[in-house]
Amino acid sequence: MKYILPIIIFIFGVNLISCAGNQELLAAKQSEVDSLIILTNELKGQIQDLDKLKTELAVLRGQDAELQQALKKLSEIEDVEVEDNRTMITNDLLFQSGSFQISRKGKEILNNIWSVLEEHPERQILIVGHTDDMPIGAEFKAAYKSNWDLSTWRALAVLHYIKELPNANPERLTVGGYGPNLPIAENDDAAGRSKNRRVEIVLGQVII
Repeated sequence: MKYILPIIIFIFGVNLISCAGNQELLAAKQSEVDSLIILTNELKGQIQDLDKLKTELAVLRGQDAELQQALKKLSEIEDVEVEDNRTMITNDLLFQSGSFQISRKGKEILNNIWSVLEEHPERQILIVGHTDDMPIGAEFKAAYKSNWDLSTWRALAVLHYIKELPNANPERLTVGGYGPNLPIAENDDAAGRSKNRRVEIVLGQVII
């Protein structure tokens, strides 16, 4: 009998240790489960974000295809040149020397351009004027302080003409003038200077 009590105490102690071990094991497993739940929720969020990105990418691809189609149509218009998303018309076709009054020929060109642009009423339109690097002639000094002024006035003239055309929305029109600061050709000869004297009509982003 004297050995029974120690044996009972030993077995009880083993059971206690075993129970404590099981509790630790359960706690460890629960921690793993909790981590898996957190990871699963994070993965669900990432999958939702990925689906959203796929949708946005599909929209952007559609918009890019539509833009490329518009630029192709613009490139087919006589007397205009298209580079990237810019439709360029030389000032010699739009204006008399030193003037910002649009010529009859210029109006015809702008009408043809607008026939394409009005098919895309959701897009912004930026109108930008440029000049060569030749100083303003003395006879025009009273009207323009610099080529920067001249380029801006010419861009504004195009804007004012376009905003009166059918289906034009002034809210989508923006204007700017860069003077001689963004040439696309050398100003060393008449041909280069002629290219630099231009108005660009940029078909921009979709208005959200």
